[in-house]
Amino acid sequence: MSDREDEENKLHTGHAQKAQQPSELGVNVAIGKQLKAYYDDVASEPVPDRFLSLLDALDKAESSSKSKTRE
Repeated sequence: MSDREDEENKLHTGHAQKAQQPSELGVNVAIGKQLKAYYDDVASEPVPDRFLSLLDALDKAESSSKSKTRE
């Protein structure tokens, strides 16, 4: 059987790799929308002051470390 006949046979018998069915895509789209809504809410929350102070301390430590290695 030639490659072309093999491909045609797969298409007719349904054994070819298929893209996801529309119903499966609908479920994935719904899940994606829910996850996006959840993470959009989380991303819009303010950063806690304690976390900001830790980030500032890290920045200061890194800049002082870099200035010491340049000397």
